[in-house]
Amino acid sequence: MIRSVIFDLGNTLMYLDDDWDAATRRGAENLCAYLKGRGYPVPESFASDFIAILDGNRPHAAQTNIEYTAEHALNDTLAQHNICWIPEALLPRAVEKLYEPEISRWLAYPDARATLENLRTRGLKIALLSNATDHGFVERIAQNGNLVEFFDPLMTSAKISHRKPDPRAFLPILDAWQIPANEIVMVGDTPSFDILGAHRVGMRAVLIEDRWENPQPVHGEFADVALMKPDAVIKQLAELPGVIDALNYSRA
Repeated sequence: MIRSVIFDLGNTLMYLDDDWDAATRRGAENLCAYLKGRGYPVPESFASDFIAILDGNRPHAAQTNIEYTAEHALNDTLAQHNICWIPEALLPRAVEKLYEPEISRWLAYPDARATLENLRTRGLKIALLSNATDHGFVERIAQNGNLVEFFDPLMTSAKISHRKPDPRAFLPILDAWQIPANEIVMVGDTPSFDILGAHRVGMRAVLIEDRWENPQPVHGEFADVALMKPDAVIKQLAELPGVIDALNYSRA
């Protein structure tokens, strides 16, 4: 019997109504303006350098399944320019400025809230598990999307360090719920993160398709590649309650 559902966030429950590269550029420029306004001598190249460092570490994060956060990238960019006297307490606020321009551009899919309400009415526990470079950013966009109330807990790789598909990314939710993994469904848009990770810990996994303009490539080579095959495929979130019913029926 399925008792709980874990959701991915980006391109599963919410989407960015903007160009990714343009949003990143505006955020990095906003970050620079904030630091300059506080009197720090960041050079004109700082925004580009920050983006290059953040993007340059993504493959390593995907390979190791350890998150490289935006705060890590900011620290490394500051060190590159020999700016080493910024108080640590200022860094989280600077990262907020990084994401500030794009927060309002993250929108919930039209059937997201209704689907979550349906699942909650059925008595299912609901959690969020997102690979993300900043935990606070995920909390804010989920709040803006009027979805945050459904998630208990809300987890990100930025908070717990481990990224999907590493089984350790799922452990904080399993520990919080004390529910057997085979009674939990993971719903996400990326086979090599969401589906593979869920199956590695013994969960069921549902893939939501057609969220990307181009199919997402597998982000690495895996000996257990067969675990990327989902237990079910949907195209709209509204299909999920029926799929859960079908999974329960098949188990019975």
